[in-house]
Formats: sequence, C-alpha cells, structure tokens
Amino acid sequence: MSKEEKTNKQEAKGNDKVPGLTKFFFALGDVYGGGVFNIMNFFYAIFLTDVVKIPASYASLIFLIGKIWDAFTDPVMGFLTDRTKSRFGRRRPYFLVGVPFIFLSFVMVWYPVSFQSVFARFLYAFFSYLFLDVVNTMVLVPYTAMSAEITLDYNERTSINSLRLVFSLISSLLCAVLPMMIVQAAGDVKKGYLLMATTFGTFFALPYLGVFAFTKEKNFTPAATKFSFRDLIMEPLKIKTFRTYLAMYLFAYLAIDTVSIIFPYFMKYYMGKPSMVSIVLGVLLITEVVFIPFYALIARKKSKNLAYVFGAIIWSIGGILTFIVKPSWPDMVLFAFSAIIGAGVSAVAVMPHTILGDVTDVGELKFGDRREGMLSSMATFLRKIASALAQAFILLILGLAGYINPVGNEIPVQPQSVITTIRVILAIGPIILLVFGVWAALRYPLKPNVHKELIAFLNKKRETGKIAESELEKLRKELI
Repeated sequence: MSKEEKTNKQEAKGNDKVPGLTKFFFALGDVYGGGVFNIMNFFYAIFLTDVVKIPASYASLIFLIGKIWDAFTDPVMGFLTDRTKSRFGRRRPYFLVGVPFIFLSFVMVWYPVSFQSVFARFLYAFFSYLFLDVVNTMVLVPYTAMSAEITLDYNERTSINSLRLVFSLISSLLCAVLPMMIVQAAGDVKKGYLLMATTFGTFFALPYLGVFAFTKEKNFTPAATKFSFRDLIMEPLKIKTFRTYLAMYLFAYLAIDTVSIIFPYFMKYYMGKPSMVSIVLGVLLITEVVFIPFYALIARKKSKNLAYVFGAIIWSIGGILTFIVKPSWPDMVLFAFSAIIGAGVSAVAVMPHTILGDVTDVGELKFGDRREGMLSSMATFLRKIASALAQAFILLILGLAGYINPVGNEIPVQPQSVITTIRVILAIGPIILLVFGVWAALRYPLKPNVHKELIAFLNKKRETGKIAESELEKLRKELI
C-alpha cells in the first residue's frame, strides 16, 4: 500500500479532533447563509415596490418563481459537488470560485435600475434574483455538505455546527438592524441601497477565502452514479434515519418560518408597537446565541435528539405565554417571553444541522460511498418548498379572516377575527409543528452509542474491505 493510500485511509477515519482555527474559519462562512436570507426576507420586497417601482404583483412573481428555481437547483448542485474531482477536494473549489460571485450577485440584486419600461425593470430584477439564487446554491450546498466531512466525530460535529450557528445568528442580527441604518445614513435612497449592498456583499464574500484556506475535507472517493433527478429525490427517502431527521428539520424550521412571518403582524396590530419589532427579535436572537453552549453540553452528555426535545418544550412554554400577554403590559414582559422562545429556538435550530453530519454516515452505509451533497441538498429542497407553502398558507388564512390592507401610511384597525388569528398562529402554530418534531426526535435511531458502532464499522470496511454480515444486518435494521 502506498503512502498516499495510507494517508487517505487515515484521513477517512475522521475521528480526530478539529483544530480551533479550522472550526473558526469554517463556522465564519455561515455569516452568508445566516445573513443573506434575512436581508432578502425583510427588505427586498419593499425595495422592489418602493425604490425600483415594480408593481407588487410583479414582485410576487419574482419571489414565487425564484423559490421554485432555487429549490430545484439544490439537488442538482448536491449531485455535482458529490462527484467533483480536484486537487482541492470535492467542496473547497466552490468556495474560492464563489467569492467574487457572492459579492457581484448581491450588488446586482440591490442595484436600483431606473429603466423607463416597467417590464425592463422587472426583467432585470427577475434575472438578478435568479443569479443570486444560483450563487447561493453553488456555495451553500457544498458548505453544508462539508460540515459532515471535516470530521466524523459525533461531539466535534456538535462543536463545529454550534459555532456555525453563533456566527449565523450574529449575522442575522446585524442584517436585521444595520441595512436600513446604512440606507438612511447615505441621504439618497438609491445610493444608500448601493452602499448597503457593497458593504454586506463584502461581508458575505470575504469569509470564504478563510473557509477555502483553513479547512480541509476528508479524502473520500467521489460518488460515481449517473445523474437522475428522480434518484436525487427518492434515494435519500429510502433511509429511515434520514426520514426521521427530515421530519425534525422540516417541522423545526416551519415553526421558525411561522414566527418570522406572523410576528411583525402581531407587534403591529395586536401589541400596537411596530417600531419595536427589531428590538424584540434582537432579544430573541441574542438569547439563541447565549444558549447554544448549554444545548451543546446536553448533546455531548446525552444526545442531540434529547437536546432538540428539551428546546422544543421550552419554546412551547414561551409560545403559550405570548398568547396571554396584553398590549398594556410592560415591555420587559414581552422581552422576557421573547427570551424564553429564543432559549428554545436555540436547540431546535442548531441540532438538525449537527445531526445531518451523522445522517450522512448512514448514507455511506446505504450507498457504499459518501453523498453528503445529495442528502443536504434534498433537505434544503424540501425545506424551501415547505417554506413557500407555509408563507402562502399563513397569508391565505389572514385573508380569509378578513385582513384589511393598509392604504398609504395609515395603519388600519383590523377586525377581531384577524387579531385572534394572528395570536393563535404565533402561539399555537409553532407548538403543533413542534409536537411532530418531538415525535420524530424521540424515534430518531442514531443515538451516540449506535453512531460509534457505525463509524467503527465504516472504518473497518474502508481499511480492510471486509465486513461482518451479522453486524451489517444489525446496523441496516436499526438505521435503514
């Protein structure tokens, strides 16, 4: 056996400790994933309608088609990155190539075009939005997949992904507060948006130089199957462990989406304090960050699915409390309730990301090669479809309840049916979703002891090519 082959096998074991510098620079890359979607969700619609002067119906079409396009490109990118061969590995080349494109696409999407033709402005916004989606997919799919390849160690994955979420949440907080401050400080709105775009485009792009330079994936052999979109969708669903993880992930993030969509309505029409939305969300996000080490400890001492369950329970308590809060109560009470929800969201948000890395090990057991890209992209594909449906469903319910659209700067008085609907969606909606997430978490089969057995089996298979059929059958029965 050659020296290179021995090195490759040693690397593939992956149960080594990850250097702190590697953890830092890899986790820093998630300022892009955590921040870009916040900026787009909070501010892009009003930018299109009020700055670029695109009719709301045209703007909704951009979002709808963009979501569908983005969802379907994820599995394709997962397939490509699993099969990439280069001296830099399967994932890292996309980080280096992505640096200029991250900056360019973000500036393009916020460029305030002033064509005379409405349709021309629409076309520019439409294609720049699709370009941004392509760049997101090109960078974030391999980035997510690589989180499972830096190490195969159960606890190290928790540590890496916890630090990722810290940077993600810090970025989310900055992207919720700073963009409009930058726009307003510029004096001119169009110049302000360009300044904001170049600032955050740089902020999002530069970390990937560090991700490329300071991280290294394990030397797994690229997958070799032929392209089939049907297989990209169906193959992961054949794995019981993946299906269970998927339920945990989807119900967790549907609950997060529900809060994100309905909370501004809650603050504006029930609490009567629309100006405090950013402050209350800031309290929630800061609490998320603070509680990450707590849940990481539970994951190390017990299990990741138990940490998820614990967080879901805390969130549910906070949700019930928001249903009893009154507009006349002191602001500190609202901050406290928001902090309780944030303490729960911390586990529900981070644990699915740490679990995905372990699930990809089951994928190797099933397929015989590493398909992190396929599994992670399948998860994001379904998450984006579910998110789009959730947004449409919530807005439909508000419409059926009798929601009155504002005219100009006027804040309309909503009928009681709308107020009640908003309160129920905010408090009860996430709880119902979390019940299903907890049900999946309690059924999650890949406990720490089982994962240890799985890694030992896979290492032995890579080293010797020999497998114990009885052990293989036992693991298949438990996990597949």
